[in-house]
Amino acid sequence: MLTPDKTRTGALHATSPSAASLSAWVALAAVALGGCAPNAQAQGKQKTESPVHVETVDVVERPMPEYATLTGTLSAWQQSEIAADAAGKVLATLVERGQKVKKGEVIARLDARTSALASKAAQVQVKLADTQAALAAQDCARGQSLYDNKAISDAEYQRIMTQCSSARWSKEAAEANRAIAAKGLVDSSIRSPLDGVIGERYVNVGEFVQPSTRVASVYAVDPLRLEVTVPEAAVGMVREGLSVELKVAAWGDETFAGTVRFISPNIRRTSRDLVMEAVVPNPQGRLRPGMFATVRLLVSERPSPVVPSAALKKDVDGARVFAVVDGKINERIVQAGEQKDGLIAVLRGVAAGDRIVTNPSAEVRDGRRVE
Repeated sequence: MLTPDKTRTGALHATSPSAASLSAWVALAAVALGGCAPNAQAQGKQKTESPVHVETVDVVERPMPEYATLTGTLSAWQQSEIAADAAGKVLATLVERGQKVKKGEVIARLDARTSALASKAAQVQVKLADTQAALAAQDCARGQSLYDNKAISDAEYQRIMTQCSSARWSKEAAEANRAIAAKGLVDSSIRSPLDGVIGERYVNVGEFVQPSTRVASVYAVDPLRLEVTVPEAAVGMVREGLSVELKVAAWGDETFAGTVRFISPNIRRTSRDLVMEAVVPNPQGRLRPGMFATVRLLVSERPSPVVPSAALKKDVDGARVFAVVDGKINERIVQAGEQKDGLIAVLRGVAAGDRIVTNPSAEVRDGRRVE
């Protein structure tokens, strides 16, 4: 009876060293190939990225404005510290700060009783002087006739003529006093000398004012004056009639317009500059006297390459446009200039004839092909 060889049978179920090594290498290769597959797919996708559709425009040259930037201060076109012309107690104040007034409008009233009595007395004095002057004229006529007939002496004639002259002068004095009294009555109503806005009111009801006492201040604020300091080196850029643009801190980037009306004829020795004045319309009263302004003067216009405003992208790194060169996007850093009618001047980075993307989307990137 035959007995199986156990040693040989066990050898059939054992794994040889060379077989185990081969299996390990196969597993590692599979893992490596599996890890590389996504990258290979991504690279293939990148190489086959579809062209982007864009709209383009050719860069052209247009006359664009050139500005000089200066600083200035706004002031009222006219301002007045209104003073009383008569003495008296304040009976009424008719204005408050910020109130608009018209030229000739009454802003305060004084007690006019004394002035009214003085005016009445002056009128009576005029009537009396008229009567005395009429009697004196009759005496003069009679005296002249007597003198012509040698009926009175020279001394008597001179006395009569002197009385006639005195009567005429008394009448003129009475009429002058009547005018003064009438003015005092009118001056009891204190009026604004101009159209404007009340800045301050200095008196109250019950106070006593004298001639020259300040009653209120009034400012004419439409238009305003813009006083600009022009350095000596920039004097050649300014002239009367030149348009100006200004900004004030209160209204951010909003611009206001004005026109140069006056340029000082002399340079100030100490500061080496001159004063220029512009007229700034202010119909809504948004600008206030005393505001500090940043001023731009339109010096000239010069042809410059221009692009649509939407074609320019700005961020913290600067401004850029996307040109199309040989069917690909070419990103360019540019220096932007002034803006006018939806176009922006480009001082550096593009030239006339370049094709640029008019409204670049997020898909527009440097190097990407276009349809």
